[in-house]
Amino acid sequence: MNDEYTVKEIIEPQSGKVHRLYSYKRKPCKRVLLSSKLTAQLAGYSLIEKDLRNVLAWLNEIDKLHTEKSTRKGDHFAKSTNRETYNLVKGLFVASLTFYGKCFSKCEGRPVKLERLQLEEKFHDLHDNCIAYRHNFAAHSGAKRLEYADIALILPLKSKHPVLPKLYTELYQPDLMYPSAGEIKFNELLEHARSIAKAKIELLSNKILKEEVAPKGLEYWLKK
Repeated sequence: MNDEYTVKEIIEPQSGKVHRLYSYKRKPCKRVLLSSKLTAQLAGYSLIEKDLRNVLAWLNEIDKLHTEKSTRKGDHFAKSTNRETYNLVKGLFVASLTFYGKCFSKCEGRPVKLERLQLEEKFHDLHDNCIAYRHNFAAHSGAKRLEYADIALILPLKSKHPVLPKLYTELYQPDLMYPSAGEIKFNELLEHARSIAKAKIELLSNKILKEEVAPKGLEYWLKK
């Protein structure tokens, strides 16, 4: 938005209804809601960009909390010892996977979505891994067994006295998918995907102003 335009947002405390008051050089502006195929696409890409921005914020929080990181390229797994911290990390990770996957899924109310083919090839493997985690861990418990529970019967091999066996539930559920040293990071993929959404937003904004707004003239819009 032009730097001389400003917007003030007001939220009604009882109803939650949002009002936005626009000004140009501190003077009030007219607000006209647009409705067309192009504006629906612009709104969709704007929501996608906001989702990706949210994920980047959550990943930033994960980086602050995640201290048990691999230092070598071949190290892919580490045990999370601080459960209080890593339960929070897991929540942020699940939220990140869910919102990232939503940007590549057909959603009611969004006529557009990002496509895998739009990503540079170097990001494809990481993208596929993120979507697999989204489908098999964050949204569902799928066939890839990214999370599972085994029931084990434990009994002593040797004992002077008879000992009753005991059942143990062996749970496996990841807290986080984090790259080893030298590998592409999730936030790099996010920034790349977000750049695609931002380019679409700029393209559609210019197209709407040029093809749908400008031909009708300012007088037309001031009378709406």
